[in-house]
Amino acid sequence: MRILLLYSNQSRELVPAPPIGLSYIASAAHAAGHEVELLDLAFATNLLGELAGAIRRFAPEVVGLSIRNIDNVIQQRFSSPLQALLEQVALIRDKARRADGTPVPLVLGGPAISILAEKALSVFGADYAVVGEGEAAFPALLETIAKAELPLRIPGVCYWRDGFAVRNPSTLLPQFAHSGMQRWIDWKPYEHEGGTWAIQTKRGCPMHCVYCAYPLIEGRRFRQREPGEVVDEIEQVLRDIGPRTFEFVDSTFNLPAKHAIAICEEIIRRGLKAKFTAMGINPLDVPPELFPLMKRAGFNSMMITPEASCDAMLDNFGKGFTMRHVNSCLDLARSSGIKSMWFFMLGGPGETMETCEETIRFAQTRLTGWQFTSVFFTGIRILPGTELARLAVERGYLGAHTDLSEGIFYLSPEIDEPAVLARIHEAITCNPSIVQAAEGGTSATQHALYRTLKFCGVAPPYWRFLPAMLSFPPLRFLRSRYPSVVAGKPLPALCEA
Repeated sequence: MRILLLYSNQSRELVPAPPIGLSYIASAAHAAGHEVELLDLAFATNLLGELAGAIRRFAPEVVGLSIRNIDNVIQQRFSSPLQALLEQVALIRDKARRADGTPVPLVLGGPAISILAEKALSVFGADYAVVGEGEAAFPALLETIAKAELPLRIPGVCYWRDGFAVRNPSTLLPQFAHSGMQRWIDWKPYEHEGGTWAIQTKRGCPMHCVYCAYPLIEGRRFRQREPGEVVDEIEQVLRDIGPRTFEFVDSTFNLPAKHAIAICEEIIRRGLKAKFTAMGINPLDVPPELFPLMKRAGFNSMMITPEASCDAMLDNFGKGFTMRHVNSCLDLARSSGIKSMWFFMLGGPGETMETCEETIRFAQTRLTGWQFTSVFFTGIRILPGTELARLAVERGYLGAHTDLSEGIFYLSPEIDEPAVLARIHEAITCNPSIVQAAEGGTSATQHALYRTLKFCGVAPPYWRFLPAMLSFPPLRFLRSRYPSVVAGKPLPALCEA
């Protein structure tokens, strides 16, 4: 069959994210014998027009829509792609039709769909959805569609049965390989915007962070690729595409640390001339040799995710480590010289003004200098199926049947949101490398800086230069003088009586 796969994520919170997950699906469907087109509209200026043109030209028999984000998970600057996605779905339903005039089947997938599960069918008016990994499920679903049968036994598939949206239990693939993304996308626009080439070395996460949906998407068991196979993929992409920086997009690159170390050692052994970054460094397992090896392998940056800087909130978040691990991770990161972005969340279960102060002061006084960026989120997005969602209902913050596909945030009733935001702003005046997530996406000033860095041949990610930019005296003065973040408006249901 002719399969049109659509990627329309135009979010620019940090850098444009290439469609690695959809590339896995496209490669699997092509291997199964289907004629596949991946329509990447991440940089489209006339998205609906280009989508309509592709449908008219390709005449798909099935359309697959990948949805990466439910929303931007920022309470004070909330935005959601829902309306834009519904417009895309309406156009697909109108233009993509069979010879008899009926709409072709619409299949949903992607991280957001794995979180929403069967709820996504009614939200978007789709025929099917695939929860979790789709490399096996999607080709099997195409077979049942071709036979006009219900996908009764295909793991992870959601569909309509007797007027109700139902879901088959998911199973995890025992192993996976490379995405084949170089076959499906044009890398030039991503490179122009400072993008990094996504590489996945493992799936699954055994951690129990109360707010996190990764285990819902990838399962709780690590499934690791052989280090040599990962580096084979890097070598092939270097030859075919030559991206300036590769990004390891595992939920936690360094869990277990021995796997990350083996990958770094293999990169060093082969003498690859490439730059690397990692989106998830967990303070739990950072042996002294890890960061020096990452530096030798070519890492220019990393994102570190403690989420809190006091033992009480680390425990409440279910992080599985303590401030001893956080402090050790910081010391090792500083001595490595690798630039890092640290993420913190305020307002979770049990948060108080005192615990907020501990976390903010840690960033203000210890994550100083041009090597560190600290990002604060105030209010935590409640995602369906997470422990936080269960706790919110158990503690009376939410009704049992609250629709969590909408933007609902947890904000501890023991904190004063305006006061917390003001305290973060005070910290910014002392340490300009602190950023409130609600300050905004990539600014015009950042875009200008990024274009200059690209022109000079500097490898991304360019966020690693934010501390230097934010320390520029005129910008530092403006940020200290004029706060850009105001309190959000949590739903009454999130406040204790």
